[in-house]
Order: sequence, then C-alpha cells, then structure tokens
Amino acid sequence: MTAPGGTSRRHALAAMLGSGPCLRGAMAANAGPPLRVAISESLVADVNLNDARAAMQTWIKRMQSDLNVTIEIDAKVFSTTEQILRLVRNGQLDAVALNVVEYRPIGDLFDASEILVGCGTSGPDEYLLLVKRDSGFKRLADLRGRRMCVSKAPTMCVAPSWLATLLDEEQLGPAETFLGRIAWDTKIARVVLPVFFDQAEACIAPRRGFATMSSLNPQVARSLTAIATSATLVTCFHAFRKNYRSPTRERLIDLHTTLLSSAAGRQLATLFQIEDLTVRDASCLASSLSLLDRAERARTRFAPGGRKG
Repeated sequence: MTAPGGTSRRHALAAMLGSGPCLRGAMAANAGPPLRVAISESLVADVNLNDARAAMQTWIKRMQSDLNVTIEIDAKVFSTTEQILRLVRNGQLDAVALNVVEYRPIGDLFDASEILVGCGTSGPDEYLLLVKRDSGFKRLADLRGRRMCVSKAPTMCVAPSWLATLLDEEQLGPAETFLGRIAWDTKIARVVLPVFFDQAEACIAPRRGFATMSSLNPQVARSLTAIATSATLVTCFHAFRKNYRSPTRERLIDLHTTLLSSAAGRQLATLFQIEDLTVRDASCLASSLSLLDRAERARTRFAPGGRKG
C-alpha cells in the first residue's frame, strides 16, 4: 500500500490487523472467548501480501500477549465481500474491517456508537475532479466524449457513485455513454499524470493523494485545477457487531489508538503509512451513505425500462 491515495484504506486495514488476526491457536487458561474477526479483501490493492502477513504475525504476538485471547480468522486472512456479508448476517463475526459499500446493506447489524476510522490528522478525505487549467473545461458537461482516469484505491470505492451523481445532477446520462473512455488505476501517479501530460482530459483522485503528488512536483498543482469536489467521505473502517461488549473490545480500541507506542505497531505504521486511528460513531458515514443512495436512484432511472430525464 504505497500509493498516496490509499492512505485512509491503509488505516482501516491496519486497524483490523491491529485487532490481532491469526488462525485459531492456543489460548491461555484464563482467557475469555475467542474474538472472531474478518478483513475484507476490498481493502487490499497494491500491498505486498507477504509483507502484510509478516507484519501481521509480528503484531499478533504482541496482541496475543496483551489481550490474552484467541483470534479467529479465515486461513487466507482476507475475506471476499460475499463472505463478509454472509458471516455478519449469520452472527459469526465480532469485528470486521470493510468499506462503506459493503457496510451499507448490513449496517443495522453493527454497533453505531463506535467505529475505528483511519482519517489522519487532516480528517476525512475528499474526491477531486481535475482538469488542466488551460484546457477550457469549466464544468462536467464539457467532458462529453473525453477520456477520464479514476483512482481505484480502496478509499475510492465511492468514486463511481460520486461520478454518477454529478452526471445525474446535470442530466448527462450514465458515465459509460457520456464519457469516451474511463481508465481505472490503483496508482495515483497513473491517474493524475495522464491529465498533466495531455493523455486524458480529466481524472478523479483523492485530495490527499493529489496534495502529496503536488508537494513532490509543484508543477502538477499549478497545471491542474478541480472543477468539482466531493463532500468529506469516510469509506474504510473497522466496526463491531451490535451487542458485542467485552473487556477485549475496549483493550483493542486502546491498542489501536496507541499503535505507534510499540515496535510491532510502528512496523505496521511504516508498511501501511498510518497517521492515526480515531474512534467515531457511525454518523461520520452519513455523507458516503447518502451519496450511495443518490447514485442508486440515478442508475435506476437510466436502467432499461427506467425513467430518463
């Protein structure tokens, strides 16, 4: 997970790693019931899985010692969206790291009072629709038939919905018919630089990733400008199942929020570029969930047999 646009996603993944994922193992005689966790594979894009697993094992040793609890997780460590939905609906998970798209159909099964969000010191991220300053493109309608690059980092999981709502607001139709070509990439450089070098007319990128690129190459910031900006969006996080209350949960939260105080935690922080982890309630998801709802209505209108216009 080295792309700047994936910073928030790394936070959420590392948070889940911080909860000590490992296979069922020996448990101290006085330990409580096992903690059942899952990490959605949707949070993994450009991370070297061998590095991630090695970091996990180091952190697990610390967690097993500190929490005195067995952690149960799938042998493959990462679970598919389908597995996550099934396990949560069947009451077989205590904690899960996932994105807001996965959370939406099962949100009522989670405790809304506490989720762990990796937002960094600058808060939740935003999406930017960027064009070249001298291109003459002033609004989305100017991009009809043009080429667009879109970040596919896990934190950008709501980007297709944001684009759908922008198009719907201007009655421009679905993206696949309005735009000439859409290219997706997990690397922020391969999203932003094609616009800089006139290989694409527009891109959608996270503000934080664009800011990092701009600090490394100020000419990029001078050349590109945003013609649309999303609301602040929380997209990846760690949630607990409803009615799951345990001393283990509170100790997990404490360990998450003091991750950098241990060598194992700093190893994870370096690998996943963690700034901080914050405890919030589910109201922080309102912008993302509202956007997904509006995009679904827009897609329904433009589906075969749906109302257009």
